[in-house]
Amino acid sequence: MELITFLVIGAFAGFAAGLFGVGGGTIIVPLLFIVFTQMGYDPDVVMHLALGTSLATIVVTSISSLMAHHKNGAVIWSVFKNLAPPMAIGCFFGAGIAGLISGLHLQIIVGFE
Repeated sequence: MELITFLVIGAFAGFAAGLFGVGGGTIIVPLLFIVFTQMGYDPDVVMHLALGTSLATIVVTSISSLMAHHKNGAVIWSVFKNLAPPMAIGCFFGAGIAGLISGLHLQIIVGFE
């Protein structure tokens, strides 16, 4: 049953992304928050799980997008090489900060996005 729930969430988010250009933060994170809460996960970590799961899917779609754009010659690799290290450092710092924030405060921050 869980697999079906996650497939429906993914299909809905994909449809919304294609139609309206929205997905992760707008669709997936709130739905995962609800599903993880219903599954009985600790309320202190539910928001962290929802955000982490959404971000993990972004990694896969970003790599797919990068490969497609590269195939069309639309990637400026010198810019990518200059941006990649600071973005990686920012990701680690962001994840560290998010790990220190309580679930309730993280919900508030995400709610204001």
